[in-house]
Amino acid sequence: MDKLEFSIASEIGNIVKVENFIDYFSDVYNVEPDVFGKISLCVIEAVNNAILYGNKLDSSKYVKFLVYEEEKRLFVAVKDEGEGFDYSYIPDPTLPDNIEKDAGRGLYLMKTLSDDLIFEDGGSKVTMVFNL
Repeated sequence: MDKLEFSIASEIGNIVKVENFIDYFSDVYNVEPDVFGKISLCVIEAVNNAILYGNKLDSSKYVKFLVYEEEKRLFVAVKDEGEGFDYSYIPDPTLPDNIEKDAGRGLYLMKTLSDDLIFEDGGSKVTMVFNL
């Protein structure tokens, strides 16, 4: 099957378009309901990060998506036009030192719920892998 591509302008209001895209590709790839929840949470979190931190709410910048299946694994890539970030250390928000911090929860969630998390382009692209 071909790869699916999609993009949105960096506006929080476009999250509904992302939700519709998740519904669409989940149907295309016959995603099971238990996996759908994980994918939905991870992708929405990645998009929020891309809009807020990557593209800094600049509506002239885009968040791009690439979705494909390979060997019973679904790959969902989210890329922003920002400068990236240091992804080498993702703090565990459940540790006592981090429990009060707001930052880092989304990345931890993405790492925990996906079967693999791959950062590229200095952190401006993240690919979440889900076993189907």
